[in-house]
Amino acid sequence: MAEWSSRYPYTDNNVSIYLPASEGVYRLIYKKDEKYYVFYVGQSDDLQRRLNEHLSYTEPNECIKRYLQNFNCLFKFIEISLQFE
Repeated sequence: MAEWSSRYPYTDNNVSIYLPASEGVYRLIYKKDEKYYVFYVGQSDDLQRRLNEHLSYTEPNECIKRYLQNFNCLFKFIEISLQFE
């Protein structure tokens, strides 16, 4: 059974190192007062590409942009098939 990854600081470098170019689900997280909070959950057929897109200056999601600008964010992911039978 697949398991969630560890939390990693959400940086270009960590996306390249830790994320596979495979399908799965991811969580974007921020830490405040020693607690972790999930602010976004997404899915993609290419986790590495999608999380790099969120870091791009062209990111259209204002919520994601705001959190990335105001917090040191992290990510977690799980590799799972997104196809339903």
